[in-house]
Amino acid sequence: MRLANLLAYDGLLKAGPNVRAHDASDPEIVLVNTDGLHELAEVLRVSSRSGWWAAGLLLSRALVELHTENGETTGVVTPFAAKAAATLEALRDVEPGENPLAEVGTAHRFQGREFPVVVFDTVEPQYGRGLWMDQASLLPGSGRWQQAGVRLFNVAATRVQHRLYVIASRERVWNAKPGTALGHLGTLLRSGQVRGLPATSLITPTTWEPANLGPEGSRLAEILARHVEISDINDERSFYGQFGTLISQAQHSIRITVFVRDRSDSLQQKRHFAEALAALRAVVPNVIEVHQTHEKVVVIDDRIVMLGSLNTLSQERSREVMITMRGHHWARKLLTDLHAEEFSKPPRCGGCKGQQVDLRCASDSSWYWGLFIWQFLPGGAPTKTSFPMLNAVMSGYALATVVIEAACQSGAQLRAALEAGPAAFGWGRPSGGPWPGSNP
Repeated sequence: MRLANLLAYDGLLKAGPNVRAHDASDPEIVLVNTDGLHELAEVLRVSSRSGWWAAGLLLSRALVELHTENGETTGVVTPFAAKAAATLEALRDVEPGENPLAEVGTAHRFQGREFPVVVFDTVEPQYGRGLWMDQASLLPGSGRWQQAGVRLFNVAATRVQHRLYVIASRERVWNAKPGTALGHLGTLLRSGQVRGLPATSLITPTTWEPANLGPEGSRLAEILARHVEISDINDERSFYGQFGTLISQAQHSIRITVFVRDRSDSLQQKRHFAEALAALRAVVPNVIEVHQTHEKVVVIDDRIVMLGSLNTLSQERSREVMITMRGHHWARKLLTDLHAEEFSKPPRCGGCKGQQVDLRCASDSSWYWGLFIWQFLPGGAPTKTSFPMLNAVMSGYALATVVIEAACQSGAQLRAALEAGPAAFGWGRPSGGPWPGSNP
């Protein structure tokens, strides 16, 4: 109730008859802290302002299971429709029959409703740019989007009768700007009115002894291990043995697709990396180059997911972690949101008919295929020899060249000279005569 009053009601909201009282040793709000989960707590963006994360799926699913066994109904609130859809997919792995274990949706679905337990998955990570809830605020100067975020946060805080779980980065909450939605939550956290539950102590193999989490936290860890089936945690050395075993046990015909960084990456320009990539292509026909990719994900049989910080094809020296887990529905959701099937079929170049194209992300989060037209390694400095050669190649691909400004001995003039007759154009100075050295 304190959180709702800080968010919107200025102390005027009073608890109704169905709201259970809490003492200082048992706060109403539990912050499930995702810090330290590495790639599990990285947001997979579906737009510049929305996305979902694996940590939220796993933890929401386990919390729903815990309170279902207690005979309590749970509502799962999330800011984004994509996150709600992913959570529903995760719950289908454990739902008995056709009956859903919980109601899942965005704010409008829960208006006027109450639940004994509410899970609010904020999708707010420890690092990087925050999403909607990070910006939610009623402070002077806030816009409609920020104010709507506070209303969503308030829906989650006021739908609960007994327990509110907030899934978020503790570091982001702790350091949130005072007066924002996360800042109000941080105020309660610092004063001991919110109990912290580290997710790193929950997501462990079933054979490991969990940390001192208290009765509820220990049960949550057991349920998470039982249903998410986190079968192992490997470091940078033991991973490869586990990976080989799972590949050998694959139930379907092996079809391997590998996504690697493209040739604009500084490491890919080194000779031994180029040789390694050529050797990989010799045994794996489907190697897709992606501009600035960072995911470290292995999916086997559409049900086994290996996810963590290890670059599986190139790293065994630094300290890394990979978590192996099972679950068909959310594995398929992961593949769908990564566009794995679509991206595994690159188009052919219209000129050379080859598939040496790379995948790039535009500023609006859409994806497109790019093509290198370059006879030298990317990143190399231009020289008196290489620059004219590049101009010759580009003039061969271009239908026309427009020279805006160029010195008489410049590469742009050379390229224009290589064009066929009237296909080379000059552009005069708008305010009068041409720029000195420009084409007339």
